[in-house]
Amino acid sequence: MKNMVTPTRKKFKMKLYLLKRLLLDLLYPNRCPFCNTIIPFDEYYCTECSDKLSLPPEHEIYPYIDCFAAATSYDSVSIPLVGEMKRKGNGYALSAAAFCIFDKLASVEEMEKIDIITFVPMRKKDIYKRGYNQSYEMAKELSGLAGAPCRTLLVKTKNTLEQKNLGEADRRKNLNNAFKFRGRMDLKGKTILVVDDVCTTGSTLSEAARTLKTAGADKIIAAVFAKTVKNT
Repeated sequence: MKNMVTPTRKKFKMKLYLLKRLLLDLLYPNRCPFCNTIIPFDEYYCTECSDKLSLPPEHEIYPYIDCFAAATSYDSVSIPLVGEMKRKGNGYALSAAAFCIFDKLASVEEMEKIDIITFVPMRKKDIYKRGYNQSYEMAKELSGLAGAPCRTLLVKTKNTLEQKNLGEADRRKNLNNAFKFRGRMDLKGKTILVVDDVCTTGSTLSEAARTLKTAGADKIIAAVFAKTVKNT
């Protein structure tokens, strides 16, 4: 069967997600992650700050990825938010980044096509050191927003160097066979959304997409909060 969840179940999951946000708001008032202003429970950032987000680079094409989407460019406005969710575990920032991705995918009419949401994995030792995988947290938020199930489909099996210190060719080599498909889930005919926080050259997402397609996935949509601008 093509769809893992029915439209009714998706709507229920989305309503449950909003209910959880409402209840959480009673204990911890929702705040804009950019300026710390208190905002309604069903919003993710204030209008003033959202207007500052820049458009991402267009026409990004990567191997094995059928559709790529970025919510914004990696610049002076988005970098602080990435730091908040990547190094400080800021829940407001994680929710805002996930919503930005959701909003972007909805605008290009890709959200309804997604069967499963997954994420770029980290090694266990890296998760232990940081305390969480920010891409996983974003994927869970997206699951609530979109009503599609979030599943751990990939594990990282290779110790890799930090991508930021490598050139584009070395990044691809560094990530070659870095991921392995996890579990026995049948991916045949499925459209998978792979989530990450930042995309530079697309090497990480391409390798994740290659692994999932080798496991039988039909279509891979890759989405990130921020995309670096080339030659900057």
